[in-house]
Amino acid sequence: MSKNQLNLSKALLLGFLLLLLTLSCQPTAKNNNQTVVATLVVPISSEAAMVLPTSTPVSLSSNTTTSITPTWTPTSSPTISLISELTSTPLPTETSTPTPWPPISPDEAANKVLALLTDNQNPDCLLPCWWGATPGVTRWQDIEPFLNSLAREILYSSSGDSFGAEVIIPLPESVDMINSSDYHAFYGWNESGVIHGIQVAPTNISGFDATTMLTRYGVPYEVWLTTLDEPREGVLPFQLIIVYQRQGFSLHYYVDATRNSENVTVCFESGAVEEERPDMFPAAPRIYLWEPGQKRTIQQISPVPLERYFPLETKTDLTPQTLYEKFTNPDEPPCIDTPADLWKY
Repeated sequence: MSKNQLNLSKALLLGFLLLLLTLSCQPTAKNNNQTVVATLVVPISSEAAMVLPTSTPVSLSSNTTTSITPTWTPTSSPTISLISELTSTPLPTETSTPTPWPPISPDEAANKVLALLTDNQNPDCLLPCWWGATPGVTRWQDIEPFLNSLAREILYSSSGDSFGAEVIIPLPESVDMINSSDYHAFYGWNESGVIHGIQVAPTNISGFDATTMLTRYGVPYEVWLTTLDEPREGVLPFQLIIVYQRQGFSLHYYVDATRNSENVTVCFESGAVEEERPDMFPAAPRIYLWEPGQKRTIQQISPVPLERYFPLETKTDLTPQTLYEKFTNPDEPPCIDTPADLWKY
């Protein structure tokens, strides 16, 4: 069982890359009267000083966009300032013709990745903006030179008019995981070159815990989970997927739960990570980003064969609204209980 769990991340990443290639065949959005707010991409520049993105409206076609009507209204909440001792790392800015960035050493790349991961919660580049790239807005060719300057390797793939790339960048030792010293991100784009999906693999970086993310982004549109009724070979894996459909992103947390009496119990403490199994249970979630306003199914968000996910409210006494209230209340522990009998198969 442990071996299967160790291979879960690889299966997820492979499935997602295949999904990106499939989704790029869908029609691109055209202008009409339906508008959502997305974060403007910061395109590429080789200048040392770069400017963070700002928000701009993106028009979406009602012919290609699924209408999304949440059953609850997100409540306003203060955001959390993520304080880093690192100097802010600039993001790319735009030029009409992308200019290659000078390559840097693996150590420099690792330190820059650490700064970028820490600084990504900058209010000018909130999800689904990731390092200056926003699905539905940014062209691959505009972000590729910047990624090339950091990457150990970029693996390209294509199928017909579908395109994808896996970007592999060295990680600093402070966030290394067992059997992995690299940061992995997957990009998919259509025949017009516009990125339609990004997946970021989990790392052991702080600041992406469930409480911080729920506080910053508000009540999620939906929440999914899956677990087992009891441990297998000492491991009781628990998966929690928090989905923001309108904004266009999801957060996939994979943690080790415990069996307490009749319940499976799991807590999402800030910075919690299994020291002996950081590759299985990293601190930060896997992040999946797509074009704002385009609804994604749970199978698209987490394309794992034979894996079954269930809405939060069918397996617990929580809803997305009450989960948000519980996790953002400093007087309550960010924990979930679910009856073990519900997970017997």
